[in-house]
Amino acid sequence: MKKYIYILLLGLIIASCSAPKDIAYFQDRQPGTSAPAIIRNSTPFKVRPGDRVSIFVKSRNEKLSQQFNMYSGQNTGSMGLNNGQSGYLVDENGEIDFPVLGKLKIAGMNRKEITDYLTNTLRDSKLVDDAIVKVEYTGLYVTILGEGGGKRINIDKDRLTFFELLAQMGDLDINALRQNILVIREEDGVRSQFEIDLTKMQNVYDSPAYYVHQNDIVYIEPNDKTKRNSTVNGNLFQTWGFWTGLTGLGMTIYSIINLLK
Repeated sequence: MKKYIYILLLGLIIASCSAPKDIAYFQDRQPGTSAPAIIRNSTPFKVRPGDRVSIFVKSRNEKLSQQFNMYSGQNTGSMGLNNGQSGYLVDENGEIDFPVLGKLKIAGMNRKEITDYLTNTLRDSKLVDDAIVKVEYTGLYVTILGEGGGKRINIDKDRLTFFELLAQMGDLDINALRQNILVIREEDGVRSQFEIDLTKMQNVYDSPAYYVHQNDIVYIEPNDKTKRNSTVNGNLFQTWGFWTGLTGLGMTIYSIINLLK
């Protein structure tokens, strides 16, 4: 009987002290191997109503091009600057209010398409014959919830990978579950959900969420140990007093059994 009690106690102690599994990333990695870099959903994302873009126009005539450029803190009225934010706001019709040219529809275009469209429009209209246009994203973000700390990460380029997003977050801490990170994406009136398993490299590469999009919501679930710690009993099982008390109880039971023999 003594042997069985010690085995039981030893098993419980080992289980409570064991390190959480599935913490390491890319457990399916195969160093030294190579494969074609085929990654899904690599098309640059398109601007939507509610997004904001910065547009800068350059030409030999600086005064002529200056009227199209917007800077933070500048009072531009109807030119799309709201609450001190720089950039042109894409309205509910997918349009921006561009100086001189008026309403221009850019929703549904990616950054290169917007650049080409504005360059050609300015040159064809003879407003700025030598116009050079640069378009940057501003005010586009991904929302992080759960163990990610509740924050917004800005998107400043066409292809931001999930790995780069993690780096900007400061990576996941030890309490975050790596296996089923949820990505919620809404595009063209359709809401989609994807799960990413960071312990499997190929799973991340194959995911439609490998490249994040503006307004994505990323939910990072706490691991089982963190969930247990959020309850009274869960905290109890993690205390030294609980296990020493359990050991004492086991010895008491063993002593009673010996007396009854």
